[in-house]
Amino acid sequence: MRVKLALPGRGDRSTRPDHRALGGLVGLVCGLLALGPALRPGYLLFYDMVFVPRLAFSDRTMGVDGSVPRAVPNDFDVAVLSHLAPGWVVQKVLLIGVFVAVGAGAAGLMRTRLGAVAAALVAAWNPYLAERLAIGHWGYLLGYACVPFLVSAAAGCRSGAVRGRFRLGVWLVVLAFTGSTGAVFGLIAVLAVLLAPGPRPSWHRSMRDIGWALLIWLLADATWWFSYLFLAPTPPGGSAGVTAFMARADTPYGVIGSLLTGGGIWNQGVWFSARSSVVVSGLALLVVVVAVVVAVRRRVWRQSPALAGLGIAGVICLVLAGASALPGGSHVMTILGNDLPGGGLLRDAQKFDAVWMILVAVLAGQLVERTRDLGIRVGAQRSTALVFAAALAAWPLITLTGMAWGAWGRWQAVDYPASYVHTAQQIDRLPPGGVAVFPWTQYRSYAWDGHRVLLDPWQRLVSRQVLVNDALPLTSGVVPGDDPDARKVTQALADHGDVAAVLRSVGVRYVLVETDQPVAAGLPNLAGDRVLVAADGLRLYDLGPVHVSGGHDGPFRYTGWLLAGMSVLLVGVAGVSAGRSATGPPAGTSARHEDL
Repeated sequence: MRVKLALPGRGDRSTRPDHRALGGLVGLVCGLLALGPALRPGYLLFYDMVFVPRLAFSDRTMGVDGSVPRAVPNDFDVAVLSHLAPGWVVQKVLLIGVFVAVGAGAAGLMRTRLGAVAAALVAAWNPYLAERLAIGHWGYLLGYACVPFLVSAAAGCRSGAVRGRFRLGVWLVVLAFTGSTGAVFGLIAVLAVLLAPGPRPSWHRSMRDIGWALLIWLLADATWWFSYLFLAPTPPGGSAGVTAFMARADTPYGVIGSLLTGGGIWNQGVWFSARSSVVVSGLALLVVVVAVVVAVRRRVWRQSPALAGLGIAGVICLVLAGASALPGGSHVMTILGNDLPGGGLLRDAQKFDAVWMILVAVLAGQLVERTRDLGIRVGAQRSTALVFAAALAAWPLITLTGMAWGAWGRWQAVDYPASYVHTAQQIDRLPPGGVAVFPWTQYRSYAWDGHRVLLDPWQRLVSRQVLVNDALPLTSGVVPGDDPDARKVTQALADHGDVAAVLRSVGVRYVLVETDQPVAAGLPNLAGDRVLVAADGLRLYDLGPVHVSGGHDGPFRYTGWLLAGMSVLLVGVAGVSAGRSATGPPAGTSARHEDL
């Protein structure tokens, strides 16, 4: 527990040294070392990592086109930024920003510089970050980077700091811009800190703090939940998604051992080979277990409600991450996913391991601090104890060397072919009508991208409606997609029906065929249709004029964005009120502030 003085005209200033700058520097070094050659000019294009030269503002970008808003408001963020800088610059800044932010946030929760460096290193170099980066889930990682700041802000709000509610509101708004996944596990962390046992001003004050957090969260995140509940189609039910995306063992220590060390993602294509080693992954598991055991024996959660809350949130998220892989867990998660509004967010549950890894970073930092102190206590020279502690702090680098230098060249920056950019510009100038992309599968493998698996980029290259097959083919089977129009096309291909007629019935006028892709997924019969573009790897056909539906017209569809704007307004009002309160009390008054 620390004391934070409220000085007249200066607001809150903590007496605790702020190690965030040091942690940010550690994160920056980790980011440069991890990305390496991937930082060259050009785009990183693999799996769901799809950036384009300039993402246009559209109904899909804002999540109001009637589709499931999976990339909202992430695409909106990128659209804004890509009008200020080229898309590849935006991508690299966001990725480096993840490393810097999570390093700074984790370090800010520590008391000493040594602990700050150790915590930042774990937070910025671990299997969770590496695997989610390898699969292209940059939005998840932005939410992950917000967690330590949310914990700190919630602790300040709980302790009655003058700017506590304002600071928490700001971070909840920032969290909203990372997307739905980060918003969910970030809220878990905030509520856990606010509800954790320990000293509090009053129960009435606590309920008001919780109400404030929930209000700002609901308003700020309305950009995606409103569209999901009121504009998007009802996703198909079933257990296929839960089974396909449940956590899996990427180490010899099973699913639980993999999750404890930050791994366990379902996609084997992004696993790092070193984690299959009994020794390497065993070393990582040993450090994590020792850090947790030492923390439990010392009852570190009594240090502050912030640490207690982070511990509760970390355990909850760890359970969520592994639930579908436990006996009976898949059935429970399927019921929740099918019957609970927004339950689809529980699919790919390993993503919740993010909060656990922040907890591991803090506990590992404390373990390194204790190792140094113990060495000094038993008679070792301070320099010797420090060297031993520093060696222990390096365990993330030792156990995950495969993340270095662009995953040893797997992540390479490339440029879009000129034919793609030119065709996208031509499509945007054509008369109204949607575009369907064939062959009928949502993932591609381009020679110009090193034959990496890539989510079809045309929904972002083109500013109009683009219809793609959103069913996900996996080695274990096919997970049904959400788009009813896409399902109609899939059925027509399976029945060898008139695919062109089905396309026209759902408002598609243009068919883009990527001729450099395998055609096993199916092509429509386009004989006799006019060819508009015949470029390298591409052919664009015109099926003729179609009726273009107005979709969700009217201001109602923008309700989510209006609510999000209200959250910004409320946080701004809270900031003004806090500023007035900071200058009001006479000199010498103080407000308590909880830190780790």
